[in-house]
Amino acid sequence: MNDAFSFSISIGIIAFGIWIAAGTIGADPHLAWMLIGLLPVIVGTISLYLAVREVKVAPRN
Repeated sequence: MNDAFSFSISIGIIAFGIWIAAGTIGADPHLAWMLIGLLPVIVGTISLYLAVREVKVAPRN
């Protein structure tokens, strides 16, 4: 349950960053807002990587 929650939070952070970055592309593009949108994408990707690395897979017999 905790693993699924970690994945959901990480993917939500990434989606939020993509939403900000995509919104600036469609509207009046400003480089500052684009970079602010990329920050949550980077943080979410790092969080997702750490969550995947932490998952323990059951050994096969």
